[in-house]
Order: sequence, then structure tokens, then C-alpha cells
Amino acid sequence: MPHNNPYTKAAGAYGVTASATDPRALEGTILLKSAQKLEELAKRLQANEKIPQEEIGGTLDYNQKLWQLFVEDMMNPDHPLPQEIKNNIASLALFVFKRTQEILIETKPEKFTILVNINRNIAAGLMKKQPQTGLPQGQTAKSPAPPTSTDSLA
Repeated sequence: MPHNNPYTKAAGAYGVTASATDPRALEGTILLKSAQKLEELAKRLQANEKIPQEEIGGTLDYNQKLWQLFVEDMMNPDHPLPQEIKNNIASLALFVFKRTQEILIETKPEKFTILVNINRNIAAGLMKKQPQTGLPQGQTAKSPAPPTSTDSLA
């Protein structure tokens, strides 16, 4: 049974428009979308709704693919982030992969919470605005921001 929320639709439309020119905002928007899907799934499980394993696997796979892209991006030697931050993102991704496997083995709603929180916290860091410029933190009008930032690990 699909759950319709008018605010979700509006937020999604805003997110697509806002992120059209900012890669960091796009990444943040996609992480928020995944967090929302994970949270909705957990709520349905908490309500004892019978959810097909394919739907659970599909939602988890979507999130895992996002994190796989982050890892691949961090493996790029030309990526501007410091190596320590790249390592932290890779470690966080490994945690996400491990938790995903744990959920697939034993699907319990409370196991989704950490994945939702990680996605939301990283998204918040990616979408942070600089007070004076209105641009994401670390980005200036002359230079584009890297796809991820140290803010996302706070």
C-alpha cells in the first residue's frame, strides 16, 4: 500500500530544482530520498505490514548503490578531499554495507534507524549553505564544490 504525503512530493520537486546546479545538493537530495524510503519501510514493518522481500531488498539495494558510488568517487586519486576524509567515507560505507546485510538476514524495523540517520546527517552536511553567499559551505562562486565534504562527517 503506497503512502502518499503531499509534503514529500513538494520537497521532492524542490530538491530536484535546487540540486540542478549544485552536485552536492543533488547528492544530499538523493540521500534524503533513500532515507525516506528506508524510514517508510521501517514504519510499515513496525506496523506488522507484510512486505514482499523483493521490496525490502530493492529499497536496501538502492541505498547500497548510492554508497557504492561514494566509495568509487573516493577511490579517484584526483578527488580533492583529503585522504583522511576519503577513508572516513569509505569506512562509513562499509558500515552501511554490513548493516544492509544484517537487515537482509534478520529484517527488524529498528535496524533501519542507523541507516536513516546516517543518510540524513550526511545529506545535511552536503546541503549546508554558507551564510553570506547562499552557496553550499566550501563552495565559492568561482569554484565548484567537491561532491562530498568534511561537513558531512560532523
